[in-house]
Amino acid sequence: MSPSFAVFVLMSNYFHDVATAMLVACSIAGLLVLPRAGEKVDSATAGFIVSVWRSIRKIFVFSIIWIMAGAALRIGTLTDFEWKNFADRGHVVGLVAKYVIAVIIMIAGALFWGRLSRRVSKLESR
Repeated sequence: MSPSFAVFVLMSNYFHDVATAMLVACSIAGLLVLPRAGEKVDSATAGFIVSVWRSIRKIFVFSIIWIMAGAALRIGTLTDFEWKNFADRGHVVGLVAKYVIAVIIMIAGALFWGRLSRRVSKLESR
């Protein structure tokens, strides 16, 4: 692997991790910022909640797209790039733990997002 391609893979992996974090951050931010989304609110509050929701949704969707796009490169270079590097240092358990945590984060983000989507869709349908 050339040094230039290695830097490209490293940066892609970094942004893939950031996108995973943004997935959960958007979900948690939505749940914190929009706690009244499931309650009876006046039309002005409902409009505000829906507008904030739409902004957060753009970041969430971009994160999903980035995760899917970056996953192909990450999976394709896993054994040559990450696995080899971690195995040489004896950190395979850390690498496995990192991916387990990433999967848990993605599942939690998706569950939070689904919960929030249902709450906001009630307001949008008004």
